[in-house]
Amino acid sequence: MTFTPESVLSLIATAFALVAFLLMLEESIALSAGRDPMSNNVRAAVRRFPRVTYALAVVIGMLLGHLLWP
Repeated sequence: MTFTPESVLSLIATAFALVAFLLMLEESIALSAGRDPMSNNVRAAVRRFPRVTYALAVVIGMLLGHLLWP
């Protein structure tokens, strides 16, 4: 089995879309139930560890740049 840059990019985009969808679904369920959504915890973690968040963004950018650079 070989992985092309297009297939890896597609998998990454699908994973991010799935995570975003699940966070939105959980937020709508939490708000209708009257409790705090999980996205508040994600937001707090990002603010608590800004260097890790920045490093993750750099790694994702390097991966996408490597796959998409001609």
